[in-house]
Amino acid sequence: MGRFVFAWIVVWQGSVSAAQMQSPTTVQVCRAAEVTVATSTPMVRAGTRPQFSVVIANKSDRSMRVLDVRNGRRNDLQDSYFELFIVDGRQVIDLPSVISDPGPLADADYAILKPGERIEVQPLSYTRLAERLPAGKYSAFILFWQNPETPHTSRCRSSEARFVVSN
Repeated sequence: MGRFVFAWIVVWQGSVSAAQMQSPTTVQVCRAAEVTVATSTPMVRAGTRPQFSVVIANKSDRSMRVLDVRNGRRNDLQDSYFELFIVDGRQVIDLPSVISDPGPLADADYAILKPGERIEVQPLSYTRLAERLPAGKYSAFILFWQNPETPHTSRCRSSEARFVVSN
C-alpha cells in the first residue's frame, strides 16, 4: 500500500517600505509642531515607572488640528499617536508593551491650535513596561502622529528627556 503525503506550504511575502522599517531614532524631528518631552522623574529606582509629559506647540503660520489627550483624556489614543520610545545611547530598548487598541475618533477628540498656541499632556500614558529597565542612563522620546488619517510614516520625532534608573 502506497503512502500519500500532502504538504501545504504557505509563504507570506509582504511589501514593507523603507519608511516602515526605519528606526524610530532616525525619524525626522517635528517641524510645524514643536514636540517636547519632559520627565518629572529624572531619577527613579529600578522597578519604578518613569513619568513623562509632552508639550505640543504650533510653530507654523496656520492653525493645526491635534488629538486632545490632555488631563488623562483618551489614554487609548495617547498610546498609539504619542508612542514612547526609550533609548540607551542611540539603541532603542526593546521593552514589553501592553496591547492598546485605539477606539474610534470623533471631532470632539481634536483641539485646534492657532499659531503660537500649545497644549500639554501630563502625565503621558504609555504602554511600554519601563519599570523593567535595569540601572543605567536613558533618554525617552515620542513619535508624534499628528493626523491619524495619514499613513503612520508621517509621524515625527520629539525632543528627548534624559533620566536615570538607579538600584
